[in-house]
Amino acid sequence: MRSYRPTATSKTQTTKEKLVFVREAMLYGLLIQDSKTEKASINRGITSTPTFVFYSSNTKCLIDYSTQTNSDLEKYLDEYFSQITPGTTFYIYNGYYNDVNSSSTADVTGEYIYRSYYRGVVEADVTSVTNLSTTINRYDKTKFEQIPYLIPNSINETPEIKSIIKNRLGKNTKNSFNYLGIKAGDYVKITGQTTQIKVLEINIDSDGNEYILLDKRLTEQDLTNLKTNIQVYISVADSYLTEPDTTETTTGTCVEYSNGILISCTDNHTLSQCRFRSSSLNNIISEFNPNTFCTTPETDTAIQKTNTDNIVQLTTVLANAVANISSTQSVSGVVNKNGNTRNAFYGRPF
Repeated sequence: MRSYRPTATSKTQTTKEKLVFVREAMLYGLLIQDSKTEKASINRGITSTPTFVFYSSNTKCLIDYSTQTNSDLEKYLDEYFSQITPGTTFYIYNGYYNDVNSSSTADVTGEYIYRSYYRGVVEADVTSVTNLSTTINRYDKTKFEQIPYLIPNSINETPEIKSIIKNRLGKNTKNSFNYLGIKAGDYVKITGQTTQIKVLEINIDSDGNEYILLDKRLTEQDLTNLKTNIQVYISVADSYLTEPDTTETTTGTCVEYSNGILISCTDNHTLSQCRFRSSSLNNIISEFNPNTFCTTPETDTAIQKTNTDNIVQLTTVLANAVANISSTQSVSGVVNKNGNTRNAFYGRPF
């Protein structure tokens, strides 16, 4: 197994984020289709626990979803409530409240009318509620037995049209996005496109077709019987000296850690591809384990792997990775210990 070692080059180091070309292949069986993406859907509803404050003789209510620690939730809430028209009826479910300290119980499940939303707080009129306490009007979010969720009668959904590239041959083949080691957040460039496009999702549909969701709308095309070139890029913010070797053929798992904690394991990576997953700026260490899988892939044999088999294999890979990485937290570059073929990378330069 060839191992990577840093080499000096005349390349100027830079911390400006760039897209690094790490892998490519010619794939058959592709189909480009439109896809409607709805970041805030009425079917999803709001499933975070709020605090309820009733006032004006329980005819009005403030529902407080605000939090100082979850910026992603705040963005979702802003987007969700911006699509609800004032005067819309909404419902609260799972509203049972139990304060064991004061022996106060209530149930805020019921029907409300949406009036406004500002910075995490919903203002509403109360139409009907199952049961409110006669002694309190503030219902703290920590004392609900389940997460109350909010669903409106209607929402002004504005789905954005993006594209998916569907692989009709499925995931478990070398003719797949999975075999190219593509992850959400990577970028791809396909035949006929002049720029790289961000991958938002990689998944399997109900018919077993593999697909990637792109952050752009492309012209719908049926490429089933054509060879289509797929190039894979990784967004890199760290400085580096050595370019990736896109001719590598040996693949394996790429395990990523942050502060010693496993954050990701991805199959079908090359050594160079995995190396560019590490980042000193983001405190991520990546380790390449050739000829291994995070979970046992499906094969055309008659042997059926059990979930226990898969877990044992994954646990073994990760345990070995942790053992090899535990003493190398401050090392930059390649780590090869005890004659094995694992390679760990931390930051730049390479």
